[in-house]
Amino acid sequence: MNIKRQKIHNTIFTWCCLALVFFMPIHGKVLPSIISLMVLNWMIGARFNNIPSVFREKQRMLTFSFASLYVFYMIGMLYSTNMDYGWFDLQVKLSLILFPLIFATIAGDFPVQKLMTGVYKSFIAGCLMATLILFGIAAVDFIGSRDPAVFYYTRFSRFIHPSYLSMYLNLAVTILAYYLIRREHPLTGRIRILLTVLLFYFSAVIFLLSSKAGIFSLLFLSLMIIIYFLVIHRQVWKGILFLFLAVILFYAGFSFLPVTAKRFKNTESALSGQKKLSSEQMESNSERLVVWKAGLEVIRKHPVFGVGTGDVKDALLSEYQKENKVLVYNMRLNAHNQYLQTYIALGILGVLLLIFLLVMPGWMAIRRIHFIYFSFLAVFAFNILVESMLEVQAGVIYYAFFNSLLFFGWKTLPDRSGNPESA
Repeated sequence: MNIKRQKIHNTIFTWCCLALVFFMPIHGKVLPSIISLMVLNWMIGARFNNIPSVFREKQRMLTFSFASLYVFYMIGMLYSTNMDYGWFDLQVKLSLILFPLIFATIAGDFPVQKLMTGVYKSFIAGCLMATLILFGIAAVDFIGSRDPAVFYYTRFSRFIHPSYLSMYLNLAVTILAYYLIRREHPLTGRIRILLTVLLFYFSAVIFLLSSKAGIFSLLFLSLMIIIYFLVIHRQVWKGILFLFLAVILFYAGFSFLPVTAKRFKNTESALSGQKKLSSEQMESNSERLVVWKAGLEVIRKHPVFGVGTGDVKDALLSEYQKENKVLVYNMRLNAHNQYLQTYIALGILGVLLLIFLLVMPGWMAIRRIHFIYFSFLAVFAFNILVESMLEVQAGVIYYAFFNSLLFFGWKTLPDRSGNPESA
């Protein structure tokens, strides 16, 4: 391929990546079209000619290894009976194999670090645009209803579930914190103030979204940032200042946002058994307890190979029906835990693979002090404890894209001694 044509394909790929992350928190329905364009560009650009290099170069091979989870789901179709649901599930999860393949076969001279910087900026811009749109809609609703609840939880997050938007915003917080912490490229005073304002703005929105997993993730990230300031960079005064601001943020969030505080109190009541549950009205904590119990029962009956990719939903619905859980049956809920969901579908090997694909790169990120990648993996691994995020587009595309990009790109960063493949 001539150089000019290669540059055109690289440019198209870059703009597809930027558009994908920008619209991710705004309007998820356009993402499949962007991915289709990305795949078409990959095919026309004959990137499949780079597939042999995947098996010769360690970095490419490790990146493509993330597609192994999708291969397991394909194998799970061999012993499924509900083929329609199985094929639908494979379609939803298609990003799990597409993005590892695309990044593993990327051109050798492609400016990956430049792409990562652009993706960070575009993603933060998308998160900012999404939240401003939501505030605008909520403000209009408040004028008409005078109900402050329009600024909380699902009534605030209209386009995407609060758990997913909170996870996106936590990644935005991570990126902003990284640029505030790093020393390689000092920021001007105005840029530093802008990034700090955005960081606390996104943190405040996470509290309004009232996602318990999102707020716990924010707490984890706050501790990570403080440790990074104090231990890694030994910037004591900055660490103390951030600790002070984080304490104020969390105190204000739980003291002055009644809906958020109430959701946490409901969690405590549900877990302690103080709150009696009715079949007509059930809080999200109670729903999870019911579906987790049903999921564990399915696993007990199929501990080795699971029920197959296509039979997960049927197996759970059958268990809900046996336990006479009318509400969760009518809602047709999944396991609300990706580890359970994967175990039910693929058995012990499937869930062990999922855990390995999170732990292995996470350990590598710790060793090389890759703040953004480790935080991304840790927050995602925590969030899928309470949501089956690989069962819906909002979770699959987010994980598959950022995991492939960050894993492939971070290994080209120089370490403190100037050696490549470290961060």
